[in-house]
This record gives sequence, structure tokens and C-alpha cells, in this order.
Amino acid sequence: MEYEQPERPDLELLVIGKRAGLSFDEINELTVNDLLKYVNVYVEMANGKPKTRRKMATQADIDAFFA
Repeated sequence: MEYEQPERPDLELLVIGKRAGLSFDEINELTVNDLLKYVNVYVEMANGKPKTRRKMATQADIDAFFA
């Protein structure tokens, strides 16, 4: 699947923020990076998918992988 760059990323960011329930004033207070992080958290919570944390592999994990 090929990713197509948005024609108007500024408008898309506004739509994303509004769909996540933010007002324009709230969106204006956020940086682009913070807005995207907020939306990612919002979507994960809405989908009921807990964010999984990665753990460091133990020697047992490495041995099992190569077995």
C-alpha cells in the first residue's frame, strides 16, 4: 500500500482534532506533535486496545528464538 501525501495537511490536522473532540482553541494550544500524540491516545482508548510496552529480551527469550 502506497502512502499518498495529503494535499492540505493543515486542514487534515484540524479535522483530526475536531473528531477527537477538541475545540479550535484547544487545537491551537497544541503543537502538531502533541496533537498527533493526543489523537493516538484517543483512538487507542476508543478502540479498547491497551498500549503494549516492550520489554528487554532475556537470555531465555534469545535462546528460545534461536532454538
